Amino acid sequence: MEKNVHVSVNRRFIKYIANLIYYNSINYDKKRRMMTTRFPLIIDNNESLESSLLTIYDSERVSPNLKDHITDDSLFQAYESLSELQQRILSLAYVQKLSDKEIAQILGGSQQNISKHRLKALAKLRRQLTEVKKYS
Repeated sequence: MEKNVHVSVNRRFIKYIANLIYYNSINYDKKRRMMTTRFPLIIDNNESLESSLLTIYDSERVSPNLKDHITDDSLFQAYESLSELQQRILSLAYVQKLSDKEIAQILGGSQQNISKHRLKALAKLRRQLTEVKKYS
């Protein structure tokens, strides 16, 4: 009887240690993945270091206006139909790669308001582009 109790305790202890290792490894992977997505290193990018340095020290400035980067005519017309505020928000978000919070600080609004304007602008662009495809 005493041997069975000892074996049972050993099994429970081994199972406890195995579960502890398993769940700690999952949590470690989650934390590591979160850190690499939040704080990516420049060297970890797929580009070579030389091309990264060339883009950083490029003498030509990138136009801060999204309108200057659009090459598709239907997308350009749809973009032109947006309000100035929506155009500015999209330019700040996608050309200058700012977050909604940073855009809100620049424009003097709330992050939620900026997010709503950005999503409405994208929905309007999507709607107009699908209408153009239907009639083409």
